[in-house]
Amino acid sequence: MKQTCHHTLRKSLRLKRQQLSLQQQQQHEISACQHLLNSPYLKEVRKVAVFLSQDGELGTDTVIEALWQQPQLELFLPALETQPNWHMGFSPYRSDSKMQNNRFNIPEPDVPLEEHQSGEEMDLVLMPLVGFDLKGHRLGMGGGFYDRTFAFKLKNPQAKTPLLIGWAHACQQVETLPNESWDVPLDGIFTENGLIPFIEQ
Repeated sequence: MKQTCHHTLRKSLRLKRQQLSLQQQQQHEISACQHLLNSPYLKEVRKVAVFLSQDGELGTDTVIEALWQQPQLELFLPALETQPNWHMGFSPYRSDSKMQNNRFNIPEPDVPLEEHQSGEEMDLVLMPLVGFDLKGHRLGMGGGFYDRTFAFKLKNPQAKTPLLIGWAHACQQVETLPNESWDVPLDGIFTENGLIPFIEQ
């Protein structure tokens, strides 16, 4: 029953973001990027994980280009084809990175496995999501890659890094999401309207 509920919610929220016009998508992407660049987060981090947006997700092209201009930052992309004992790794991502598609046809940097880094080594992670609520709960695509990768944060809730920051359109907010024991909460979320921090979940 719960899986059916999640499936229905995912479908309706994905449809909602897909129905945004190209102009709305572009405006939201630029606004969210400005909010991130003006936030205090980037002053305290070095390794930032991003993702390549698709399927109506809040765009990441603008923020990736902007972060590449910050010399103190290193950017990474999720890597599913990674070290055998990791659920998901992170590959260095530069403007000249050679790319290859993973099993979901999502491009990943084509680099040797020894260059991959673990979730523990990231300072800030921009996370894709389908829906979120104001308690920091996140509804993903259902694969569990992010939750399993950052499960260590559940065991040590006082750990300051990595900061797990959602990246989504404001229309993806819902009143409440069911919270499972394995769900790793967000530390904050950026939408076109600004930053929503989640403190003391």
